[in-house]
Amino acid sequence: MKMFRMDREGLGAVLGRTVGFRARRHAVLWALSLSLVVGAVGPLAAQPTSDADSGTISGVVRDRDGQPVTRGEVLLVDRHLRRELSADGTFRFEDLPPGNYLLEAETPLAGNGVARVAVRSGEAVDLEIGVDRAVVGDEIFVTGSAIARSRLDVAQPTTTLSGDELDRRLQSSLGETLAAEPGINATSFGNGASRPVIRGLGGDRVRTLESGVGSADASNLSPDHAVSTDPLAAERIEVLRGPATLLYGSSAVGGVVNVLDGRVPSYVPEAPISGSVEIVGGTAADEKAGAVSLNGGGGAFAWHADYQKREADDYEVPGPPSLDEDEDEDEPFTGVLENSAVETESGAFGASWVGENGYFGVAVSGFDTLYGVPGGHGHHEEEGHHEEEEHEEEEEEEEEEIIRIDLEQRRVDLRGEVLRAFGPFQGIKVRLGVADYEHQELEGEEIGTLFENDSLEARVELVQAERGPWSGSIGLQFGDSDFSAIGEEAFVPPSTTQSLAVFAFEEFERGAITWQGGLRFETQDVETSFSDRSYDGLSASAGLIWRPQDGYAVAASLARTTRLPTSTELFADGPHLATGAFEIGDPNLDEEISTGLDVSFRKTEGRLTGSVALFANRFDDFIFESFTGEEEDELPVVRFLQRDAEFTGAEVDGRIHLAEFGGGHLDLLVGGDLVRAELRGSGENLPRIPPLRLRAGLDYHRGPLRAVVEVRDVDRQDRTAPEETPTDGYTTVDASVGYRFLAGPTVVDALLRGRNLTDEERRNHVSFLKDDVLLPGRDVSLVLRVSF
Repeated sequence: MKMFRMDREGLGAVLGRTVGFRARRHAVLWALSLSLVVGAVGPLAAQPTSDADSGTISGVVRDRDGQPVTRGEVLLVDRHLRRELSADGTFRFEDLPPGNYLLEAETPLAGNGVARVAVRSGEAVDLEIGVDRAVVGDEIFVTGSAIARSRLDVAQPTTTLSGDELDRRLQSSLGETLAAEPGINATSFGNGASRPVIRGLGGDRVRTLESGVGSADASNLSPDHAVSTDPLAAERIEVLRGPATLLYGSSAVGGVVNVLDGRVPSYVPEAPISGSVEIVGGTAADEKAGAVSLNGGGGAFAWHADYQKREADDYEVPGPPSLDEDEDEDEPFTGVLENSAVETESGAFGASWVGENGYFGVAVSGFDTLYGVPGGHGHHEEEGHHEEEEHEEEEEEEEEEIIRIDLEQRRVDLRGEVLRAFGPFQGIKVRLGVADYEHQELEGEEIGTLFENDSLEARVELVQAERGPWSGSIGLQFGDSDFSAIGEEAFVPPSTTQSLAVFAFEEFERGAITWQGGLRFETQDVETSFSDRSYDGLSASAGLIWRPQDGYAVAASLARTTRLPTSTELFADGPHLATGAFEIGDPNLDEEISTGLDVSFRKTEGRLTGSVALFANRFDDFIFESFTGEEEDELPVVRFLQRDAEFTGAEVDGRIHLAEFGGGHLDLLVGGDLVRAELRGSGENLPRIPPLRLRAGLDYHRGPLRAVVEVRDVDRQDRTAPEETPTDGYTTVDASVGYRFLAGPTVVDALLRGRNLTDEERRNHVSFLKDDVLLPGRDVSLVLRVSF
């Protein structure tokens, strides 16, 4: 693999190319963005709240036995403030303007906890925050609204991975890292590329974000294209399931996956330098990975730097990967999935100015990866001559060359917030991401197709000052993408896509009931050399949250959304060898309208904790890929069609406290999910819909020790679409044991993980490659992380 190009080209060249592309088209937007930044930074230096108006929050953090926790920190989330716990478990925040606040306590051994508190003018508030590792507790969730919410205060079902739970789930791609969570699957294109699929919806219907701005890659165009984010760089991953179009774009009908990386610091660390070093090793692919993350600063200046590197060979499988018996005879089973190796290198540097009333910062990042597409084949190269007239006995030999993808992304992010009231608003948030992306599809050593995507996304949110029970925000979002695919397998023509949206979100709280509502209007223009299509779409949502008592919440949300067709759905016309199909779009596609209903119940206190969610989503003019039974260039033809469709399903995630012994706690883990998707009227099943999944496990934790064993059962999927084959089910056993060592300010985590310990043959029905690719066999990995 080539060396990390940011070192080779130099930072100046990277910035020049990234910031300078399509300068004339972006000049107006850059001017607007800079003026917004100036407007945001100006109030930061304003005078703080007067002593007479300012309030104080102080308190103590206690574990489940009521004892003070003496190690950890408390975050005042929306103010980006952190305080280390004192020797008696107490903390204190001073000089706070009146308002409602969310606090989160993070401790290395006792678990996490969340508290909500209202501070009036000049008031001193004292409270206790309870932490507990033995429950599916409340969590802070920043995706889905302008200000942070607790998990109980979000109308739609959510998932959060962080800390040791993220380490337990961590894999080489974003999709596989999340694939074990309820309602979430993955496209499974080998170790190099796997994108999340939420409730049977994938591709452009699931938005992947980096700290609130699009990941700016080409992963939504095809499942063999990697998401340009290494999970090793994530501090936290948040998933919002169900329609999430109001804040993040009309395409997010399935949900949003937001990777929070901390690359633009929002606070000044108390220590001059802190960070972590992580090393990962695995057996199934001889995986070797490492990551370094550093934070530092002083005064009003904060900085962040990180670096990640991963290498993995072709991974081991328990049987012949292909279901094609003839192919297996031609290629004897080698014990590995050929062409599944991956090499990835990424890194970033960011710096911020942090004032008393907000922050502003910038980060520069790079991502390089070289990976194989298992089961993908390039052109056939003929050797010799075959003349039908002479009926020669010797026919031409064909060599199939493997396909690999060589991907590079360079990115600049600007983020800023004002946390001081002005006019009718209490703050402003600015996000801007600019990316230069390209990847080469290599057939052997030759470049078959070159994909490029220069993109920009900017968003501004004005947070409304609280007026009695009312709160909310309004915002503006702009997107600009210049995409091209050049080569013999360029199945999508070059296109430019521009979008502009305005949105508003309003919340009304009265006692135990909170009402939420919002609107988004979006316009989009997709232009190619031979066509220009423009669309307008209006989306709306309404939600209700009822909290009858502490630790309980019942939530319901109803959303009607308009998704605008992508350039692939409109203009695809050619062989797509990675999916093994000849794809044909339809330039006459209309907008896709969906009406989604979510109902969920959540409980975060007591012996039984967790959540249950039911959902239904009715689509008018649902856009999907359908196999026609025809062939073109020796590939099956797939057309993008529109039909009315319906998705229904359920998700369960729970924990039951069983017993306490040996000074520790034993819990039963339960969970599962189910999706049904069919065309309305005909009842015909839609393709690549995940089957029923169930899981049960035991979790034992005692202080620094945690051991988990889980059994997962994936049902056979025989509810198939025309031209689609059934997929057998399987049952797997996963286990992990971890221990946390504390040495002064240093924390050392050691985690031993075992996946698919019974070495089952597993195929993912959601994947285009399910008939040619097995998921990995038995894998044992070791994770070591030192935090200081």
